[in-house]
Amino acid sequence: MSKSRDEVLSTPELVELTLSHLPIRDLLVTAPLVCQTWRAITLTPVLQRALFFEPDPSFRSERLRNPLLMEIFAPFFTPEARSHWDWPDAGAIKSMPWSKAPDAFNRPEASWRRMLVSQPLPQKLLVTEIYYRRGGARERRAVLDNQPLRMEPLYDITLPLVDRVASSFCVHWQQDVTLAVAYTQQRRWGSMRVLDMRFYSTLTTHKTNLEFGKWSLRSPTP
Repeated sequence: MSKSRDEVLSTPELVELTLSHLPIRDLLVTAPLVCQTWRAITLTPVLQRALFFEPDPSFRSERLRNPLLMEIFAPFFTPEARSHWDWPDAGAIKSMPWSKAPDAFNRPEASWRRMLVSQPLPQKLLVTEIYYRRGGARERRAVLDNQPLRMEPLYDITLPLVDRVASSFCVHWQQDVTLAVAYTQQRRWGSMRVLDMRFYSTLTTHKTNLEFGKWSLRSPTP
């Protein structure tokens, strides 16, 4: 090993700089296994922000969605479609990569639970339910603004809303992140569940109680 390489690897600040250029999966999974020193360095504020565990107050660019969550929870990060008929549904959740190995997903220490969905940190989550029926669509809304928007609450909120026949959802990644859920059948059909319990997180580290407003007529989409 060259002297210059020795100097880099023996200088925590230089190791931190080097690790900051790794893909997020390598930084999360591989780097901490190299040695105790590297494991400790991944806990520095700089790398915790790179791992989307902590908000980055200096982030001034266009919103950057968490690339690892985009891979693992792809339906939550699909490009926006104009029609709700093209939104992901419960079938898309069933097709997520971890669905065949739910034990790893449900571990209490699973990293996805505490990962921020994007940088900069969204200030709130808007939730809109849209119910299509004869006589026009109706909608109601709720707001979650009392906690950082990490993947665990986003997932826990979405699942029971979309876990029914003929429903679909889309996450809109504007300044205020919006979760939109659409239902297209009568309520008696809408109550039928589609997903089995392996898709539900067995650990809830928080209580997410949404208070929806009243149903109102939805304005036509231009």
